[in-house]
Amino acid sequence: MRHNTGKNELSNERKSAVLVLILFVNLILISSQIILNNRQSLLQTVIANMVMPLQLTFQKSSDFVLGELQRYLFLRNIFKKYQVLKKQYLDLRIENYALARNLRDLRLAAGVKPPPIRFHLVSVISVDVNFPFAQVTIDKGTRAGLAENDVVLNTDAELVGRVIKPLTAFSARVRLITSSIGGTGAYIESNTMEGLLKGANRAECSFQYLLANRPVRLGDRVITSGTDLLYPSYLPIGRVIKIESDYLTQRILVRPFFVDKPLKKMLVLKNE
Repeated sequence: MRHNTGKNELSNERKSAVLVLILFVNLILISSQIILNNRQSLLQTVIANMVMPLQLTFQKSSDFVLGELQRYLFLRNIFKKYQVLKKQYLDLRIENYALARNLRDLRLAAGVKPPPIRFHLVSVISVDVNFPFAQVTIDKGTRAGLAENDVVLNTDAELVGRVIKPLTAFSARVRLITSSIGGTGAYIESNTMEGLLKGANRAECSFQYLLANRPVRLGDRVITSGTDLLYPSYLPIGRVIKIESDYLTQRILVRPFFVDKPLKKMLVLKNE
């Protein structure tokens, strides 16, 4: 008896489900026949309202991806052009330095082209925090052909220092012109007054042995003289920032150009 009752309940549930399905299909058919004011059926309007958000989301996503792709390609091309222009800029700075040096020393002969100057672009990998104006370490060494006394410039072709020992295959030390060890032969560009430029492990260098018979002005440019046989002549060093008169000489402070610029990339001139 109970078994028959269970079968009857299951049959009634199936009938109810079929009835609901038939009613739902009829509702869809009826809604498809109802024409709204915009001449669309109710079913079409419902489907359109359900699909529209998905369509808008897909459209915005595709527009965003396409825009980012175009932006990436544009920036990539701009970066490549920037690298090419930067290399050309460095070449021109070195060429300008070479021409100025040769012109001053009157070593240009008619129709004779001076030999090209070889240089390496290096990066600073460490700085002594206790003596930041004494020396730095760069990321190239003997494997790249670097040797002791190779001249080091910043990317504006202004004097920074020279390569010193010890050198390794992949690194080298650079003694800055602001170091207290050593000196640099230099002169005031405006009046060709020559002396010895000494560092003191700080941002300024002092001019020594400058006679007081020639005037020096604040802002005068200081360049290498080449008399020390370490640095070539006519390399920009810095500008005069302080002048004090003494009995026979002048006490002059010079601020090198490189101390006010980022010292991340440098040029090493091969010592010929």
